[in-house]
Amino acid sequence: MRNYYLLVVILLLAFALGLAGSAGATASMAGLQADPVVTRSYVQEAVDSRLAPLQQEIERAQQRLTALQQRVNNLVR
Repeated sequence: MRNYYLLVVILLLAFALGLAGSAGATASMAGLQADPVVTRSYVQEAVDSRLAPLQQEIERAQQRLTALQQRVNNLVR
């Protein structure tokens, strides 16, 4: 009977150590591509960094459009 209790204790310890090890392994992988959970600030920063060049291009296009409209207006007069 004593061997049975010893076996149960060893199995419980092994199970607990296995859970602790797997929890530590998954915690160290947070933020990787395999982990889809991200913060709002991270997403906002990523979106802003991709949108900034597009916004600059839009502003340049608007300036060119304004200049072309002025040239057309000057030609029509």
